[in-house]
Amino acid sequence: AMVRDPKDDPKVRDGKRLSMSGYQALPTFLGFVFVGIPLWVTVLLPSAVVSGILGIPFKKRKAIAPPEPPATSTVAIKPLESRKFDLVLFGATGFTGGLAAKYLAKNYTGSQVRWAIAGRQLSKLEAVRDELCKINPKLATLELLVADTSKPETLSSLVDDTRVVITTVGPFAQYGTPLVAKCAERGTGYCDITGETDWFRQMIDRFDGQARKSGARIVSFCGHDCVPWDLLLQAVAAKIKSSGEAVKSATFYDEIRSQASGGTMETVRQSLTGRAPYKATLGFDPLLKSIDGSQSSSRMVSANQAFLSYSSENRTWVGPFVMAAVMANCIRRSNAVNQYGPKVVYKEAAVYSGFMAGFVQTFGLLFFGTALMIPPTRWLMYKYLLPKPGEGPSEKTMDGGFLKVTAVVRGDKGSKATGMIYFPTDPGYRDTARMLVESGLALALDGDKISAPGGVWTPASCQGPVLLRRLEATGTTIRVD
Repeated sequence: AMVRDPKDDPKVRDGKRLSMSGYQALPTFLGFVFVGIPLWVTVLLPSAVVSGILGIPFKKRKAIAPPEPPATSTVAIKPLESRKFDLVLFGATGFTGGLAAKYLAKNYTGSQVRWAIAGRQLSKLEAVRDELCKINPKLATLELLVADTSKPETLSSLVDDTRVVITTVGPFAQYGTPLVAKCAERGTGYCDITGETDWFRQMIDRFDGQARKSGARIVSFCGHDCVPWDLLLQAVAAKIKSSGEAVKSATFYDEIRSQASGGTMETVRQSLTGRAPYKATLGFDPLLKSIDGSQSSSRMVSANQAFLSYSSENRTWVGPFVMAAVMANCIRRSNAVNQYGPKVVYKEAAVYSGFMAGFVQTFGLLFFGTALMIPPTRWLMYKYLLPKPGEGPSEKTMDGGFLKVTAVVRGDKGSKATGMIYFPTDPGYRDTARMLVESGLALALDGDKISAPGGVWTPASCQGPVLLRRLEATGTTIRVD
């Protein structure tokens, strides 16, 4: 079931290739074998071990005390139909936010969609609007809203005036909470592109109850993390369940070509400099909170690919995917709500074009991770090598990007279904912008077709098939066999 006619493959149709195909990997492979590995063994690894023993890399942070429950809000909630905007994009002056603004300008100017952009500095918002006018001169009258999450009072009118806020302003643990709090209080829909699971757990614990009361649908993971995996599993699980079985296991094979932006690297840095433990008031993992508020009996175990090996099922070399733990946690929440199965085993692996490419990318990840553990090399990398917040891949690099995820899902009585989802351009930024905008529009325009009540959700436990249809209409391909 896994092997299809290549003519059937949208990746082949679009002429997309994984990085380091064929012998392109040879020079880097030899460099790693003769220079990289010796350097790692003799210098990086010992330095990381010493740093670890001395406790240098991680500042111990005090555990975050569970907050006081939000005061029962006396704010009168403005009816959605009387709000000025369908959608407000917060963070339009950043790299991914700018791509989302361009996507809105190209696809939804002069349409029925009423949208505006928001950010901290008016002058930067004006510069974004000037750029957007090159796409469509009608945007000269686009409204600009000045708001700053460090001053929560500036968020009130923004949140009151729109049906849905979509935001790219991360790291979300640092900047996201006041906006979630305000949306939960005022019954406003919310979508973000976070990949920060610890923070998402806190948002469920702190604001899910209030969002249920106000009707606010708060949805995290609305970008490359984790829309493709989340919606693909929902679609394939529906096939397994239609034959009267529960899902027993879900295995994902990721073919991806994408590059990191400065914002992503800043999030990595924040997570490395000390995760603050958080004790949930619920008494159980907030990801497992079900629709009725109790602990769900639908659980998940993750068994993600940890090293380079050959997959006989997929007939390719596979290795660890750096974001697999995030996808697994998003799907842990979706399973708790959607009940795919009582104990789903989740596996995910990155697919390589061959052994050498796999070796280079797996070892490269190890090399990079070790270097980040050592304070001086981490400082040097962030100062001179890695992109700064607001920077990201070039248009040409993004043109070559793509994402193709294949899923193999097995039922508890032996049945098997497969599926594939494909994104035709850079998934981490350009198509993340599309996923975020369409996630927000699904809530703003198709809210009546979504059965999820107010609460803190994932894409599959909220917008689900409504979002999938919007993505298919704008460039995504999905197949379920």
